[in-house]
Amino acid sequence: MPHVARHLRPGSPSVRAVPVSRRSVLLGGLLATGALAGCDIVDPGPAVPAIAADPLEALVTQKQTLLDLYQATLTAHADLADRLGPLRDAHRAHRDALLELLDARRRGALARATPPVPGPSAPASAPAVSPDPDAALVALRKAEKTATARSRMACLAAAPGTGDAAGPAERVTVLGCISAAEASHAVALA
Repeated sequence: MPHVARHLRPGSPSVRAVPVSRRSVLLGGLLATGALAGCDIVDPGPAVPAIAADPLEALVTQKQTLLDLYQATLTAHADLADRLGPLRDAHRAHRDALLELLDARRRGALARATPPVPGPSAPASAPAVSPDPDAALVALRKAEKTATARSRMACLAAAPGTGDAAGPAERVTVLGCISAAEASHAVALA
């Protein structure tokens, strides 16, 4: 027996019965539910293609770690500012040069992830620094040697990436300059 939908007020003389089948009601309900659920599965258009990780990203992160160590050392030993300040500033320039070599999307993500070197106060997660200035310098020399080795390895492995802002020749030039500068930093800290 079909359901009857009544229009207007029941008992009104102008009310007329419109037969509605159970199938129509179920189909309408399914269509409405499907339309609402479809909001979650609507195709938003072409997906943004994932970009492969760039080996320079790790180097940028390592530069930030070295910058943090320099800043923490300068905070703990303000008397070494004349000696360490220019080296810290060089590492900031190295980090920024590496960021420029990256794809624009990677560069933006890393710039947000690696904050600028803080001012006079050390960051909350500052590396531990020895209270002895000589021991602090030894730790910086060790960090410089590690940084030099990593930069040199990155220079030797430099290759063009998909969508990179810079080609391999520019990467090799920048990485070679950074590696040479870091080697001289270790000597300056001796």
